[in-house]
Amino acid sequence: MRSARRTALSALAGATVVATCALTGGAAVAATPTGPAPAATSPTAQTVVPKIGTPFPYVGLVRAAGADRYETAAVISQGSFAPSVGSTVFVTSGEAPADALTAGPAAASLDAPLLLTRADALPAATAAELERLTPATVYVVGGSDRVSATVLAAIAAAAPGATVERIAGQDRYDTAVDVAEKFFPAADGVVLTRGDTFPDALSGGAAAAATGVPLMITEPGALPAPVAAWLAGRTFEASLVVGGPTSVSADVAAALAARTGDPTASTRIAGADRYDTAAAVATEVFPDAVTAVIATGDNFPDALAGVPAAALNAAPMLLLPQQCTPVSVYDYLVGSDVSAEIVLGGPTSVTAEALTTNCA
Repeated sequence: MRSARRTALSALAGATVVATCALTGGAAVAATPTGPAPAATSPTAQTVVPKIGTPFPYVGLVRAAGADRYETAAVISQGSFAPSVGSTVFVTSGEAPADALTAGPAAASLDAPLLLTRADALPAATAAELERLTPATVYVVGGSDRVSATVLAAIAAAAPGATVERIAGQDRYDTAVDVAEKFFPAADGVVLTRGDTFPDALSGGAAAAATGVPLMITEPGALPAPVAAWLAGRTFEASLVVGGPTSVSADVAAALAARTGDPTASTRIAGADRYDTAAAVATEVFPDAVTAVIATGDNFPDALAGVPAAALNAAPMLLLPQQCTPVSVYDYLVGSDVSAEIVLGGPTSVTAEALTTNCA
């Protein structure tokens, strides 16, 4: 099974399987396992018709990527979200991950894409995607140091008639609480991950999005004051900690368990590293997935916008290093019913070697 799958992936990894973003507002273009797609500029290129609430329209291996993180986010949006009356879009910083991590499950709860911006200028790809989507509401998650007032004005210009609302607290933890209170006011569950780094929050965010609960973030050794106050007012039916005790300490996990009606319904998923943790989340939360979303575990930008698209597909977020596929990730893929793998980011982010070579 390993060799057969690797042979197929090897052929595809060298093919034109990159979904590209037409800044004029066209839909994504991608290859399928039947062969490479024509160039995006070709009049015969396959045009994907995005459908809200239905799986990403591919089978096999497809790469969703643009020239940079902003184009990649727009491509991901094009692959799963169509313009619709009364729709919503989320926009967060593409330069720092914290706000986007907690915004992802919130966007998923409204069947909304997540787009990225620079702090001081709205990227052309983001503006074009806003124009295509024609949303009624745009939620900007993050303070003015992450998304300036100038960018808010540019968002309003790109989505004329939309209500543009900023959601921001004093810091990432305060913002996470604000997001949870607005979009999950009666949450019966929560996923908790470390908030000062991104890997566990990516796989945990996909789990939160798929189960319709917020992603909350914490400092490794202690609950930040706003998070502690938010937890104190709630009792959950179930809760999940993603990451080992060096990421979320036993004391923090115990504090969460104390807010869970049945403490045995408060669990932890952790592996030896970020890759094994993501695979463990996939195994526990997505045993019946037919689609998997794959991103680099070395950096955050390409994966940030993937959480809402993953939620539409009931798909886990798997992470790869640059050189190879970890055994835990590979074993999940070949032992599951996954028939579509959506790779986020270009070949310098998720390399052909990562897709075709097992780690020793």
